Order: sequence, then C-alpha cells, then structure tokens
Amino acid sequence: MNVRDRILENYTELKKSSRIIADAVLENPKILLNKNAKEIGNYTNTSAASVIRFCKQLNYKGLKDFQIDLAQSTVKQSQLKPIDMIVTKDDKADEVMTKLRVSLSQNFEDLSKTIDIKELQKAVSLIKKSRAVYIAGIGASSFSAKDLFYKLIRSGKTVFYNDDVHIALERIYYSTPKDVMICFSYSGLTQELLLAVKQAKKNKTPIVAVTRKSESPLSKLADINLKLPDHESLMRVGAINSTFAQMFISNVLYLCSISSDLGEVKQEMEATGKLLEKLKERND
Repeated sequence: MNVRDRILENYTELKKSSRIIADAVLENPKILLNKNAKEIGNYTNTSAASVIRFCKQLNYKGLKDFQIDLAQSTVKQSQLKPIDMIVTKDDKADEVMTKLRVSLSQNFEDLSKTIDIKELQKAVSLIKKSRAVYIAGIGASSFSAKDLFYKLIRSGKTVFYNDDVHIALERIYYSTPKDVMICFSYSGLTQELLLAVKQAKKNKTPIVAVTRKSESPLSKLADINLKLPDHESLMRVGAINSTFAQMFISNVLYLCSISSDLGEVKQEMEATGKLLEKLKERND
C-alpha cells in the first residue's frame, strides 16, 4: 500500500495536527522528502513531535522509514498507471465512503488553490456580455456541460449544447466573436471537442476551457483556462474527482454570471417553474 492510500485509510483516526501533516503530504509530497522532523513541523505549523507521532500512526518506525516509502510512492505515482483506483477489493461500504469523502475534500481544497480568480472573472464577464453561450463536453465531462446548459437556460440566456457531436460541430460553425464557447474536458485531448474548438477559434469566438492543470492541446487553444487539479490518471475506474471539480466550476460560473441580476433571474425562474408545474401529476 502506498503512502497516499495509507493516509486515506487512516485519515479519520488521525488527530488534528496529524491531519494537517497528512494534508501537506497529499498536496505536495516531494517537498517533505528532504526535510527533518523540525523542518516539517515548521512547514506544517505543527511540531517535530507531531511529525514523528504522525509517522508512527501510519505504522512507520520513524520519519526516515516514512520518507523512504514516500519517495518510492512518488516515483510510482509519476509513472503512468494503467487505471487509477481509490478503493481496494476488501473495502467495506463505510470505508469506501470515508475514502471518497476525504479524497473529494482534498480535491476541492486543491481546486481552490488551482483556480486563477482573475481568469474566472474574465470567463464570467464573457458569459454576461455574450450574445450566446456554446457549451461542449463529451463522456464524463458532459455532465458538467449539461448542468451549466440547463441552468443558463433557466436564467434566460441563449445557450447551445448538443449530445450529438455532428450537430454540435455544425452549430459551432455559426459562432461569432460576440459569443463565448465553454469546453469541459479533463484530458484536453478529445478529438471531437478539439475540432469544435478549432472552428470556434477560426470564428474568433472566445474559448473558456475547464481542464486539468497540465498542458494539453485544449489548454493551448483556449483563451481562458480554468484549471483542475490533475490527481487522476487519464485512464481511471471512474472519473470521480475530475467530474466533481468540473461540476463545481460549472456552478461557480453560473452563480457568478447571475449574481448581478438576481431579481430578474428570480422572476424568470418562477415563470418557468409555473410552466413546468403543468407537467407534474396532481392528486387533487
């Protein structure tokens, strides 16, 4: 079991100071490799004693054994894994839930540090002033794309999204510099989406990419990059952290884009809500 998995497995049992050290290891393991206990204590605002106690809580003899295992885990982590999994075959339901909760908690914490607020503000400004919003996302990334599509529709915005890739490509042909295209793609490698982005680029349509922090063909083409933590391998048993991170950004974009027009948006939502009520079965 590598260091990351060992931390996740024991996280709920760790005391406050040990959790602080655990978070530091999960966030940036390499920075702790060449520090002594006192230096790690200073770096994490804990103490040398807390560092030693943390190592022993994870069943290491001491800091040196922990750092040897951490170094080996870091090397393995940097190599491409065939499939990224956060659970093991022996995990019980409560253990899976705990691992997922801790993993997502760390993911959102990292996301808050990865997102460039200035870039986010630029993206929101483009949405607000755009004639129309073109949204793209394929596979797991389509969940966030659809979510933003549905929300913007209810706020009265002219917005386009298509599950059918051919129709999406044909529609983006008509985008203009007055529009904005928002693309959701964790890998930034999806060819169908890149074709649409290249067409939007040709049309001089501003492009906002919600994609991983590592450079990709999509990030190079985009005018604005809202970067996701790249914890997950490109092949994984489930696009969990990346999907939640994309969904988080989808909601931030939506909330920020309507915040200055809440009164009008509220009226429009009430009106559309009354219309949809007619579709619901009543027990009168």
